[in-house]
Parts: sequence; C-alpha cells; structure tokens
Amino acid sequence: MTIAIWGAGSVGLTLGARLARAGENVLFVCRSAEAAAQIDRAGVRFEDLGSGERWRARAAARAVADVDATALAGAPILLCVRSPQTACALLELSRVAERDSIVACVQNGIGGDALVAQRFATAIGVVYRQTCTRAAANAVASAGAGRLIVGLHPRGDRPAVHDLAERLRGAGYDVGISQSIDADRWLKLCVNLMSAPNALIRRDQHRRPEFVEIKARLLEEARLALRAAGITARSCDGRDRSLDEEIEFQRGALARGESARPLSLYNQVWSSLRHGGPCEADEYHERILELAERHDIEARMNARVLAALRRAVRDALGPECIDADELL
Repeated sequence: MTIAIWGAGSVGLTLGARLARAGENVLFVCRSAEAAAQIDRAGVRFEDLGSGERWRARAAARAVADVDATALAGAPILLCVRSPQTACALLELSRVAERDSIVACVQNGIGGDALVAQRFATAIGVVYRQTCTRAAANAVASAGAGRLIVGLHPRGDRPAVHDLAERLRGAGYDVGISQSIDADRWLKLCVNLMSAPNALIRRDQHRRPEFVEIKARLLEEARLALRAAGITARSCDGRDRSLDEEIEFQRGALARGESARPLSLYNQVWSSLRHGGPCEADEYHERILELAERHDIEARMNARVLAALRRAVRDALGPECIDADELL
C-alpha cells in the first residue's frame, strides 16, 4: 500500500526517505512541480550527520496540481506542512482524497489535528521530535532516526494508529502511542519555545549563561501558564522529558558542555529566517502569552522573544542576529 507524504519540507523529506528506504511505496505530493520532478527523477538524498552515513531513497513524486484521487486511493496520508499552511493544504487535499481517508498531521503546534478532523473521518496526530534540515529540493539531513508520538485525535485508539506506528518503526523510528495526543503536543510546544532563541542568538554565544537562562525562563513561564489553565503537558510513555525535567536539563546544559548544538542542523525558525516563508514559532509563544494573560501570569521572556522574532522577520535580519544579553 502506498504512503502519501503531502509536503516535501525537511520533515516530509526525512519521513518519506526513511519509509522508502524501508521498502514502503512512497508518493510525495509537492507544491512545486520542479521539486516533484527532481524527487521523481533522482529520489531523496539523505545524510545522517551523527554517523556520517549517506544514502539515496527512490520514491514517486507529483505536484499538487497533478495529483488525483486514483493516486491516493486507500493510502494513509502524512500531512507534513508548516502550521500556517494547514488550512490551504487541507483544502487542496480534500479535493482529491476521500472523506474516509486516514490523514496523519505531522507538524508542530496545537490545532492542526482538529482541522484535519473537520474534513476527514480518521485524524491522527504525529508529534515529531527531531531536528532535520532540508539542503535542497530533494536533499535532507538529520541525526539518527528520531522519536515520534502517534495518537488518534482527540483521544482514544484505533487500528489505523497501530498500523501507522508499525510502519514508522519499520523505518527505524522510536515510536510511542498516545491515548491523549494533545498532552504530547503541549509538551512538544513547550520544548519548541526554545527554537526561536536557538535560531536568533549568535552561534558563538550558545555557550554563555545568558543563552541558557533565556531558554530556562521560557519553559518556566510556560509551566506556570499551563498549570494555571489546567492543561496537561506530558509524555505518553514517560520516555520524553517532562517539563520539570526539561527545565532542569537546560539549566545544567552549560556545566555539561551541551548548551551548543555540535552538529550543523538548523531548525525551522532558522531556515525561515534565512530563506523566508512562514515562521510558525510565533504560534508557540502566542499560545503561552494568551494563557498567561488570561490567568494574570507574567511571561516577559516569551513576550521579548516573540518581539525579537517578529523584528527579525520584518527587517529580514536573518538567523543568529541577536546578542544573548540583549534579549535577556
């Protein structure tokens, strides 16, 4: 059975390449006809920056304008677009996919699963816990196979969830199954609050106390806001650090010599600042600030980081454009 990857950004390319290499019949659906032609002709080039391993996976690809219902018939569809693009992508997808299609929303943020459920009978949330970087239209890099959480939206269980989880395990991923996918999504959203300072602050300052302090404060403010709102943020199986554990881990990063990323992997915020396009990190800080304001909690670090991010986008400053002490 075919697996369709709707969106060929860094996450879509990584998922599709690993699935294809494991023997799955993968179809990429790309916004760009040029990207689709390149993948269809030459496959996806993959580099594991941790091991140095390089390989190429062959897969079919079509442009959004060229895909039809026949190509997607019976295929689970992994929606791998950035959060701001979700509504548009679902409109396009609903024109060629049946109402009873299985659609798995593989993206950050809160709310994408619900949008999928409005149009399709089976909405599965997938939390992707790995940094990967697209190097070209058909080239991507990451380190290791990564960790995924899969769960039915809004909660519960269904055979389709276990089938998808098994196929992802077959591609080498460490996969957890959640009975309450929103709790895993909220935990990942809190972790993603650190994406903006990781991308905004100059690389040579990632080994400074100010850099670590900024990230720890972002998480502490989120913890207060979520507790006040009665929102649960937790790992489905306890194998991902809790919010308390993540704060402790970040505060100890400098002493362990782990505050700076050792590999040349760049997150979605960094790529957006460098190349343009929607910067979905706004949503992470906006969510926390909305909760904080509703419950009369200060979240000044989230406000400062959001303002700095918006300024960098507005003025086209590019990534790594701010000093840590200025932001703190």
